[in-house]
Order: sequence, then C-alpha cells, then structure tokens
Amino acid sequence: MTICDTYVTLLYSPKVYNNNHLSSSSSRPNFVNRWIWGGLDRGYISNVDINWGDILQITAKLTGKKEFQEVGLLNFNNNELDHWEQLIPNVTHVVLELEYAAKNVTWESLYPEWIDEEEETEVLVCPSLPSLRSPGIRLNLIAVKLPHANGGNWSRDVARLHLQLAVARLTTSFKGNYPLYVPFVTNFFPIPNLFTCRELVGHEGNVFGRKTPPSTRIL
Repeated sequence: MTICDTYVTLLYSPKVYNNNHLSSSSSRPNFVNRWIWGGLDRGYISNVDINWGDILQITAKLTGKKEFQEVGLLNFNNNELDHWEQLIPNVTHVVLELEYAAKNVTWESLYPEWIDEEEETEVLVCPSLPSLRSPGIRLNLIAVKLPHANGGNWSRDVARLHLQLAVARLTTSFKGNYPLYVPFVTNFFPIPNLFTCRELVGHEGNVFGRKTPPSTRIL
C-alpha cells in the first residue's frame, strides 16, 4: 500500500542564514525547544553522534564543496548548525522546518495489514504527513539527521519515515540541470527505495551521501 499523496502546507517559512551575517543562537529554531502540535514530539529528536570528519569526507566526495551555494539543514540542533556553518563557510544556510505528524498517525495506520475496500465496516481514511515548504531558493545540498527508536523497531518509525519522505519530496521540487546532494546522518541505512543504489556516492561511519541527478528527481 502506498501512502496518500496528501501533504499539509507549513505555516512557518524556513529561516535563512548567510555566513557573512551569522544570527545569534537564540534566534534560531532550536529543534529540541520547538513546541508544535501542543507539545514536543521526542520521536523526532535524534541523539546520533556526528563525526564531523566523516561529514567533511562525504561532502568532499560529493562535489569538493566548490559547487555549494545554498545548503538546507533539517533536524539539527543549534550546536550542529554552528558546525555546518564552519564546515561549509561563505554559503547560505537554510534551516528547514517540518511540522510533526499528527499523534494518531501510526505505522499501522500508514500500512494496515487489511483494508476494507468495500467500506462495509468503516470509511477508509488515508493519513497525511506534512511536507517541507519550499525555501524559495535553489538548494545545492540538503542534509538531514534521522532519529532511531531506542529499543524499538527503527525500520517502522513514523518520524524517521516522515523526515526521509519530506526530503525526497523537496528534492523533486527543484528543477534545472544540476545535481542535488543529500547526506543522511543516521545509525541505520536510509530507506533504499527512495533513492537508487547508484545515487549512493559515499558512506563514512553514520553518514550516507547521495547525489541525485536531475533526470532522476521524480517521486
């Protein structure tokens, strides 16, 4: 079963920071302190330790950093945003914001074992997952840090699925004859069928680098 292609438009515009005019940490949207849908959803918080040496190696493999002009960042905290600004300086960093999935969206509701196609017992309602709003500028790189359910089934984690779908859908919104780079920071392999195997151009530690050619940006 596929998830319904219904997404909610975000109410908040992404925050843009240029390295020539760094904003203070207090003005940034700290992921840990964001309160959406009436409370913090800890399922989206990622405690994955980042090895910035691995990030540096992956970004060097992707493009040598010379092509980077606008970098989108999703699900990183304030300290990690500072590291990104130091790692890839003199570019525009865009902090992407994503609404949480509703509390009643579970893996079972997204992928039910049985569907009443004739709707004899109940009317089928397809859950929706919010999508990222377009930042309004062309991004060369979109980095995302994925959570994993501690002691749970990480392969059936709604927050983890949501973040990956949101990034994949955002990549398809960019038109033009240029590649787009998508490094995932995760302790487990990203969803394999969102990007083709040939798009995996680097893997160092818990960093998986993807290079998406224009011809394959179709979702």
